This record gives sequence, C-alpha cells and structure tokens, in this order.
Amino acid sequence: MRAMVSSFRVVLPPLALLAAALLPLALALSPPTRAQPAETGLTFAAIEQMAANLALAPYREPVYIGGEMKGLSYDHYRAIRSHKDTALWRDAGLFRVEFFPAGFIYDKPIAINLVEAGQATPVAIKSEQFDFSDSGLKEVPRDVMPAGFKLTFPLNRPDKFDEIAAFLGASYFRAIGRGQFYGSSARGLAIDTATERPEEFPVFRSFWLLRPKPDAQEITLWALLDSPGAAGAFAFVIRPGARTIVETTAVLFARRDLAVAGIAPLTSMYFAGKASPPRDDYRPEIHDCDGLYLLTGHGERIWRPLGNPATLAVSTFSDSNPRGFGLLQRERAFEQYQDTAANLQDRPGLWVEPIGDWGDGEIRLVEIPSKSETNDNIVAFWKPRGPIRKGDRFEARYRLSALSDEAALSPAGRVIATRTAAVPFAPKQRRLVVEFAGGELPTLAAEQPVSANVSLTSGKIVRTYVEALPMQERIKGAWRMFVDYEPDSAKPADLRAVLQLRGAALTETFVTTLRP
Repeated sequence: MRAMVSSFRVVLPPLALLAAALLPLALALSPPTRAQPAETGLTFAAIEQMAANLALAPYREPVYIGGEMKGLSYDHYRAIRSHKDTALWRDAGLFRVEFFPAGFIYDKPIAINLVEAGQATPVAIKSEQFDFSDSGLKEVPRDVMPAGFKLTFPLNRPDKFDEIAAFLGASYFRAIGRGQFYGSSARGLAIDTATERPEEFPVFRSFWLLRPKPDAQEITLWALLDSPGAAGAFAFVIRPGARTIVETTAVLFARRDLAVAGIAPLTSMYFAGKASPPRDDYRPEIHDCDGLYLLTGHGERIWRPLGNPATLAVSTFSDSNPRGFGLLQRERAFEQYQDTAANLQDRPGLWVEPIGDWGDGEIRLVEIPSKSETNDNIVAFWKPRGPIRKGDRFEARYRLSALSDEAALSPAGRVIATRTAAVPFAPKQRRLVVEFAGGELPTLAAEQPVSANVSLTSGKIVRTYVEALPMQERIKGAWRMFVDYEPDSAKPADLRAVLQLRGAALTETFVTTLRP
C-alpha cells in the first residue's frame, strides 16, 4: 500500500435491535452523494450495532468508480490538490478537514458524515474543491466522490495548518507528530497476512467526524469497517503534539472463523541498511523504520532489527498481556540516509500500547522481499491466541503514538546499529556486530568488565567480545559487541544477546534470525 497519497507521498445482537439499526446501516453504506435524513442522538454504540448487523448479512462488494479518474497514474493523482479555502471547519477551531477524491487505486468511494450535537449529516464533495491543473485530465470531472480525508492542525506553527493524519485506502491511515514526515502506516485490521489463504484487506466503508469545540486539542472519529471475514466499529481519538496519539477502540464481529486476525497492524518499508548487500546507490540506507521493539508482559525490552530478506520471513514473539510493540526508526541523522527529498531521518516510529489486558497471543513480524523502496514490505501486528470464531465479538483498545523520541522508550542501553561481516581467514564463519548506547553505558570506563551474554539455537558460537568505542560527537559512550559464529548450513538460527556488567543486564535484549 505504498502508494498512499498525502500532502507530501460475538455476542449476537438481539432481534429487537436489528430493525432499529437498519436505517443507520443503510445510511452508512449508501453512496456519499445521496441526500440522507439527519440522525439524532448518534453514539458509538450505534456504530457498533451497525457493525454487528453488517456481520449478520452476506458480504457485499463496494461500489467502484470508472472513467478517467480511475485511470490516473500515481503522480497525476498525487498532483490533485484540495483548495485550502474549501476545508471543512475553516471558519473556526484548531482542526480542519480536507478530502481526497476517488481515483487511481483509491477507486472505492466511502461515506463521510459530520456529527454535531448528536446529529449526522452526509458530506458531498464537489469538483470545485480541487485543483486538477496538473492531473493530466483533459477536462475537470463533473462529479467526484470522497475516497478519504486528511486532518490539519497548527502543529508546528500557530499560523499554519499542518497535516497530522490521513485516512485513505482500505483501512490504512497515517499520523505524524511535530517535525515529522509521513512514513509507516497503521491499519484497522489485517486478516490472513502471510498465510496460505489470500490476504484480506478490510475497508473502512464509512466515517463519522465529530466536530470538536473551537478550543479543543483532540478530535474524535468513528468508522465502520467491512470485509468478507469480519465487520467492525472503530473509535479514534486523535491528539496532535510532539507525539501525535491515536487512542483506538476496535470492536470486531467475525463473519467466518479467523485463524489469523492482526490487531493493531503496522505497515512500513525497509529496503536497505547497514547489513544489506552492496548497492549501486549514493544513499547508505533506505528505510522508514529499522527495527521492531517489544515491551513484553513481564517487562523484558527486546529489539529485533529489520531486513529485506531473499524470501518471505515470518517471526513470532509469544507473550501474555504485552505492554507495547512498534516499528521504530532509531537512526535519526541525515548522514545515515543522504536523501534530501525523502527525509527518512524524520519518519515517525509507530508505537502501540495496549489498554487493558490482551491475554495470550503473539507479536507477528512479516518481512517481504522487495526490489523497490516504493513497496511497503514490513508488517507487524498482535495475533490473539487461537482463532476468532464466526459470530464472535472481539474488542481491543490501544494507544497508537507517532513518535521520534525512541530513546524515551528504552531506559537501559539500546541497540543503535547492526552490521554483518566475514571473519578473516575463516570462510565458514560470519561476524555479527551490534552497537549499544544509552542507559549506564556512557558512565562506564573502557576498562570495566562489560561482557556479552549470547545464545544461539543452532550452529556454533566461536567467540564473543565487547569493546568501548571512542567518544563520538553524535553518540556518547557507545559499546560494540562482536559475535563470530559458524552457521548451520541447513537451517536458520535465532540469536539473543544482552550486555552485562558482573552479571547484571545493562541493555535491552537484542534478537535476530541468522539465515544460512
């Protein structure tokens, strides 16, 4: 879903309730340009009821647009701009809304409703709200329909409304905090990702935007999700800031048994890094994030560097009541990317903090081979233990943060770089080199007996050693761990390592998969 465009790039419902929900359900799924009567007293409970009723009915494919708008290229679609003076709520308040017209791969119009004082009114957009001059179209389309929207807010300057979030395409959305540029994406739900079944991409069919008070610094959105496997109701409370936070409630109703339902799914791009093969490119590294970070239910902090593998790779991390997981961008210096257009050093990390107990399950990481940086090839999500059965109601609440202060999540020493190399005069061996910084490490003299506690599930560890690095202007007090190992030629190996001082852990746990 790399082509997402922004201003850059069960408990069954009682039968008595079924009839009561038919009218709002019809409104939610109707084409957004039709006039509809206003609803009264609308609450999130009503959206949840719509989702429950929707799951009882057979899945119905969305309506697709055709014509020249559907045939637009990525660049031409991206060139369509909304006129700022037509933004919703431009008359007052800190939040404004601009719309994306249906076109290109975003060919499924959605219903968008505005909610004020408990009353919902459908939105109809017009061609006059957009500048089509650079779109390549021979003439301005007569009719347009919404495919999504973006929220703006005076995030970086009091006199400028910056984009803070965008909802566009299936159930994808993005958020950014102060000083950040769009990168990784979140989704409402992932179904059958990296399984033998074809993956489903659930779609947000309808949105309700609750108008905030003029001085409000948060905004609430409701959404109705639909797919062949499930229907769902989502509530998003968005608070922009240095960390933009999206507090999320997801209520799902399964149409069929869901063996792999991805909760709080995150999607990103990792094309090349320090451990990648040599490339014909002036940029040293290309990625929106460089690792998966976990805070487990029993308090262990784990860092798993990402890669662009030769074949599909799926890693699982079993846990009970996780405290957090996310795809983070730890390398924040321009020199590490040398890309003046992409601003990769300013891409946000996405961090998920469960609210309440999530029970038993696993964090699943999917790394997909990619030959282009335009592909989102990294996926991470929570998979509950066992399937969600047909007819089940499943609820999850969590806090999603778009952040760039990754160090605040890691009070101990943290991984800042991962490299691999050959071992001189030992053709059967490989060398893993990991750098740590932060925590107590900057206070330790080079003579301190810092050691590496390393384990390997297959193959053989030949030797390990640790050294303090010279003081650097950018990173103070970093330490480097070396692991020379002889891999098993037949199967991959899982490696775990932590730096210690006299048996006490100094750092988070580094984990990776070493492939033959």
